[in-house]
Amino acid sequence: MKKSVLFIFLIFLFVQVGNAKWFTVGLNAGYRYLNDLALGEIYGDGYVFEPFIRYSLIKSLSLELSYEGGYKRNGPVGYFQEDSTLSVSGFQLSGIVQVPILRIRNISTYFKVGIAYYLYKQDIDSEFVRQQVDHSKWTTVIGGGMNLHLFKGLFLTVEVKSIPLRVRPFDINVDLGGMRILFGIGYQFWL
Repeated sequence: MKKSVLFIFLIFLFVQVGNAKWFTVGLNAGYRYLNDLALGEIYGDGYVFEPFIRYSLIKSLSLELSYEGGYKRNGPVGYFQEDSTLSVSGFQLSGIVQVPILRIRNISTYFKVGIAYYLYKQDIDSEFVRQQVDHSKWTTVIGGGMNLHLFKGLFLTVEVKSIPLRVRPFDINVDLGGMRILFGIGYQFWL
């Protein structure tokens, strides 16, 4: 069902490209917090980057397609403290609504909600662990942010979002989700 919804959104996006008012491209980077305390002690929080493209349907409504990458951490696991690596990345499709919370010139605020497809992989360097964790899962995205418009389509952005990602590798519940605090730059151009 989620794949069908994503497919319909993408078809709608590409059909409407000729009618678009403007596109936005940009790059966010920042810090990702890991919800799971046990994994947090092993791998810790880390940095992520997120290139994005937005298609504006009307003045206050946009669709955004983005990719989150960069989280790859090493740490010792298990009784014998074997070396391991955890990596998490994902694709996000979000609807963005501009909401005028601050009425300050050159500042715009927004909320976003969407779906995401995340890939997670854990490699453990051990002869005792035969099965590797290399899975994927659909989840949701919720967040908000603020843009500071500089000149001629160029803007700076700050964004906070939460992505839940509860998974079950090795029959153990693990929470790979968490908050992201991102800063970035973008450019908006009209067609």
